[in-house]
Amino acid sequence: MRNIRLKFQKFMIGRYGMDKFSTFLLYVGLAFVFLINLFNLPFGGLIGWIAIVISYLRALSKNRPKRYIENQKYLTLSRRWKQKFNQLRNKFYQRKQYKYMACPNCKKKLRVPRKKGKIKITCPHCKEKFIKKT
Repeated sequence: MRNIRLKFQKFMIGRYGMDKFSTFLLYVGLAFVFLINLFNLPFGGLIGWIAIVISYLRALSKNRPKRYIENQKYLTLSRRWKQKFNQLRNKFYQRKQYKYMACPNCKKKLRVPRKKGKIKITCPHCKEKFIKKT
C-alpha cells in the first residue's frame, strides 16, 4: 500500500493538482451524471462526463501557469456571484427593518429604516435632500 502511494506521489510531481475550479467542475459533472441517471435521459450524461474528464485533465496538467490563470478567473467570477447572492440574501432578511429606495438625483440605492413616517433623506453620494415615506 505504501509503495502505491509513493508511486502516485512521484507521478504527481510537477503536476498542477486539484484546485477550486477543478473541484467545481468535478461536482458539476457528478451532479449532471446523477440527475441524468435519476430522470433516465439518453444523452445528457455526456455533459457530466465531459466536465469530470476536464477536471481530471486539469489536475494532471503540467502547464501550471495556464491552470493558475484559469483558476484565478474562476475565483474572481465566483466571488462576484457570491457577493451578489449575499447582497440579495441580506436585503431579503432585512426587508422588515429597512426599505430600499433610489436617490432621485443619482439613482444610487439607499437603505432607510421602516415605519418612521415621512422622513428627510440626504443621499450620502450626491448630498441631494428629499422627503419620502418609509
